[in-house]
Amino acid sequence: MQMASFSEQPRPFEWGPLLDSSFSSFLSQYAPAKIAILVDENTHDHCLEFLLTAFEALAEAEVILLPAGEQNKVLEVCFQIWETLTEAGFGRHDLLINLGGGVVTDLGGFVASVYKRGLSFINIPTSLLCMVDASIGGKNGIDVGLYKNMVGLIRQPQFLVYDVGFLQSLPKHQWENGFAEIIKHAAIKDAAMMKELAAHDINYYQKNKPVNQF
Repeated sequence: MQMASFSEQPRPFEWGPLLDSSFSSFLSQYAPAKIAILVDENTHDHCLEFLLTAFEALAEAEVILLPAGEQNKVLEVCFQIWETLTEAGFGRHDLLINLGGGVVTDLGGFVASVYKRGLSFINIPTSLLCMVDASIGGKNGIDVGLYKNMVGLIRQPQFLVYDVGFLQSLPKHQWENGFAEIIKHAAIKDAAMMKELAAHDINYYQKNKPVNQF
């Protein structure tokens, strides 16, 4: 499959198989910088091994594991990550890769953006909702008490790549969450897309999801 590039965006992003993307060459720009990969329990189990084995530049990457769930998108978790980065000797010219859904990219982008006044980061979204919403627009933030995304900032990742192969492991409710956002956007401004979506139910899209390349 040929990669689609969108150079007019504030930062480069690509759509297609990660192995066919510019991800590997982008990583080479950071050699010999330190690299950390932020994952939650889900992406640790389903996605991380592929990343570590497919890209030689990540063989020595620092892996930072988060518990899964929105309840962990809080300042206390950020402090733990900052402490890990500091103890590992990360500086402003190093790199953080956020591999996960919206919680990982929201929190990871925030952590990177304020660590030593700005650490470079890459987003690799692995959920449908993150691909169509959370990872778009440089939105980074954490929750405070009952208030979602109360503290944060807008800062674009250095690189963003959408590989739909990661969607293979999603349960049905995660597909429904993502398609709710797609339907909302279609209803607002894309009549043709809305018509196409209405022609099928969620089961059609889940059954016809891309074959897992991992």
